[in-house]
Amino acid sequence: AMVSTQSTGSFIQNTAGTDTAAYSVDTFWLIICAGLVFFMQSGFALVEVGSVRMKNTKNILTKNMLDACIGAISFWLIGYAFAFGTDNQFIGADGFAVKTMDEAESEGSDKLYQGKTYAFFIFQWAFAATAATIVSGAVAERCKVVAYFVYSFMLTVFVYPVVVHWGWSDSGWASAFAAEEDRLFGVGVIDFAGSCVVHVVGGLTALIGAIFLGPRKGRYVEGKAKQMVFQSSTFQTLGTLILWFGWYGFNCGSTLTVQGTGADVAGKVAVTTTIAAASAGVTSTIIGFAVEGHIDIARTNNGILGGLVSITAGCSVVDVEIAFVIGIIGGIVYYSTSRLLQFLHIDDVVDASPVHYFCGVWGTLAAGIFAEPTNVEMAYGTGSCGLFYKCNGNGSKQFGANAVFVLAVTAWVGTFALIIFGILKLLNLLRVSSETEKMGLDLKEHGGAAYEEQSRRRSVWDSFSKSSKSKSPEGVVAENRGATQPGTIEESTA
Repeated sequence: AMVSTQSTGSFIQNTAGTDTAAYSVDTFWLIICAGLVFFMQSGFALVEVGSVRMKNTKNILTKNMLDACIGAISFWLIGYAFAFGTDNQFIGADGFAVKTMDEAESEGSDKLYQGKTYAFFIFQWAFAATAATIVSGAVAERCKVVAYFVYSFMLTVFVYPVVVHWGWSDSGWASAFAAEEDRLFGVGVIDFAGSCVVHVVGGLTALIGAIFLGPRKGRYVEGKAKQMVFQSSTFQTLGTLILWFGWYGFNCGSTLTVQGTGADVAGKVAVTTTIAAASAGVTSTIIGFAVEGHIDIARTNNGILGGLVSITAGCSVVDVEIAFVIGIIGGIVYYSTSRLLQFLHIDDVVDASPVHYFCGVWGTLAAGIFAEPTNVEMAYGTGSCGLFYKCNGNGSKQFGANAVFVLAVTAWVGTFALIIFGILKLLNLLRVSSETEKMGLDLKEHGGAAYEEQSRRRSVWDSFSKSSKSKSPEGVVAENRGATQPGTIEESTA
């Protein structure tokens, strides 16, 4: 989420001192795109609610809402400074609570504060919230609320901001916006909107969390994966469409400006983003039909998301026909890794790690392979290119920079995720009890069921369990047919 308007340096540095109209337009552009990215939280909420049973509805919604709240406070106070502060190549050391950074930007200006600094913060906070929300769907239906609080806070306050500093700040060791002599292999990583910075971080955390938690009860029976009851394909599909819509703010907004070549780059990014999503969705649908014998809308939805993740790193530097290919391979990567998790008995409820981690790795490597020289010049103002092209030997350097960045981020996030989830499990703070899982987290942790009909059925079930002598069990069941239909609290965990 960083692109320069000159050959080197960050957006904020290069737009300081521009005319008032241009400054105002760019500030408005950031706010609008931040709103689109934040609206993706609605998409995540719908996808996740649609993928869980009714008895866990409040739980998943609570986590999605608090992702935004915890992310806002922690990123404002600390995370933003770690991400975009100066001092060293590893982590920022100033700009806490945004205030000091704003004061620095206002020096030499007739303005009392810089609105663009605040708009930039909001845009980056929306990205941070996205990274945290990715995790909640993977660990749904069996993760304790306290565990959620811990990993969400650590992700947005420290783990994610450090990766942002590496890849997007002016001083990060892998950043393409650092001084030329300080760039990794002389070129820096091309990760335009965050295939690695955002999606690998969230996806790998989701994968490790799902492994530590173990599968939901009944997910694997006698060594075979069993399809769990879920709430709504309608919610899943509407959520996917909202995410696709918000992705235009995610990718196009990462120009951070409409000055210079910014508007031109944003226009092309919109097309590459669309084509990759479409080709990935079609690919995963076809593969699913060939392997499973039917068309599964969930496969289509996740294929689309996998295509969007795959193009996010290179959306500004690849040609449209290459975006088509990246999407096709993204669809294959999603489907194959989803099946791999099933084979390994890893229960990722919404396929977050196949979509975000594995497709994020592919997308980052794809940018290092297919970055076209003219596009790189337009978006980054440098003379680099991908391995597929020749540009004074920079192709191999660019692929090397992207590959090293993927490995470094995987090691960093993997280490901290292992520590965080390992400690939570050791302290018995990670997974809910078998009784709570069977009854549903809504009742045990959120004061009641999400739906009135569900609460009524629970009351009837309690009456049945007490076996009143004045009414036979058959009479209770006859009055309340459907009390154990799929999706209700009383359903079998199998």
